Amino acid sequence: TISYTDWQGNRKRRLCFIEGTQGGALVGAAGATSKRTGNNETEPIDTGMRRTLPEGAANELNNNNNHENPPANDDGDSVVAVGDDGVGRCRCNPQWHGADCGQPEVIWRAFITSKIPPRDQTATPRQVARNLYYIVPSTFISAEVLEIQLMELADQVALFVLCDRPGTGAPGTAPYAASIAHHVDGTDFLRTLRDRLLIVSDAACSGRNMFRKLLKYTAKGAIRADDLVLIGGTDEILNRKAVAYLRWYDNWPQPVRFRLKHNVYGFFWQHPGNSTVIGSGAVQVSTLREVYGSDPDRLLAIEKPVMLIGDLNHFGGWYCRRCYQPGSIVQYYEYRAAQQGTAGGTMDTTPVVLPDPKRTKVLNDEYVQQLIAAGKDLEDGERPLERLSHRTDKYYQPEYVRDNSWRFDNIVVNLFARWDDNLADDDYFS
Repeated sequence: TISYTDWQGNRKRRLCFIEGTQGGALVGAAGATSKRTGNNETEPIDTGMRRTLPEGAANELNNNNNHENPPANDDGDSVVAVGDDGVGRCRCNPQWHGADCGQPEVIWRAFITSKIPPRDQTATPRQVARNLYYIVPSTFISAEVLEIQLMELADQVALFVLCDRPGTGAPGTAPYAASIAHHVDGTDFLRTLRDRLLIVSDAACSGRNMFRKLLKYTAKGAIRADDLVLIGGTDEILNRKAVAYLRWYDNWPQPVRFRLKHNVYGFFWQHPGNSTVIGSGAVQVSTLREVYGSDPDRLLAIEKPVMLIGDLNHFGGWYCRRCYQPGSIVQYYEYRAAQQGTAGGTMDTTPVVLPDPKRTKVLNDEYVQQLIAAGKDLEDGERPLERLSHRTDKYYQPEYVRDNSWRFDNIVVNLFARWDDNLADDDYFS
């Protein structure tokens, strides 16, 4: 909470969301502030996800603004602006909204598109964030995307529940290599999260089984009714700001699902026909139990949720399909072929359609490199993909990728494209 002085000289306090609030805003004259404080709308600029300030920085921000602020008609440093009505409103950073600057752009737009009347939008901030449990079906074939998927939310999640389809093959085979359990000790990001990692072996990756294992794993009474369960999907990377909002606010409409940007092979290609997909879902524990019978899969079957986070221009995350190394893409199809006819599940159950050997080359690293270079979707009849550039796309990549781009260069830049193609996008020189 920030202390400020209203136009009558009275001392008041305003709760401001630190990540969304300007730290050095000026409390201008009444005439000047009235233009800025009506509804906290901000100008659209880069929507890169910024991490929440550490606790020390948060305390410093509060301490710096708990001193006697100048009257409203004086200029001085404050994160609260006082308008003509005498009401103090937090000064929002770009892409943040609300009286407390707690709504990131994608959430603000979600409330608008949900057509929920303002009087029924009763979401209120919490003093302490709720716990978040993240259920993720995946395989180790997509190790790079799995790392992004987990590390992007590493500061938000209390426990990761990974569904590991058991590999029935011998060491060296695709099913064996796909098992996450075989790689925990030798993988840096999994070791980093080991104390918050629950790996469940389940051939079907049943959401009900995952939730049951979660309840059994945690101490009795540790999971509260208002805690949050996030149900993800393979290769789905969620918008950290949107997830943080769900943790820090009460009374948002349930259930929630995420509209994800549909990338193929890397963040440089987007599917032209299905540019977005409806993916992961979020719900409170009490609602999951009472309404959906403790079965997260029922939540993912809802096509029209009460609230959908993300639209055609502002995304609730990324579905980065086959954003792997070329060799891993080949391994993925070998794994899928080996799994056909075995126990099914909710992940990747569509039949594998491989290239026709009479018309195309054998599915190997070289052939996959050609597909990536030319932007042709193997799973959609080699349909041409839409080229994207980080210079013009505000949602080009998650923050974790941007901060570690040197580790994910194969999905940040099209390494197999012709030189003149990359030169045109200027990706190598920025």
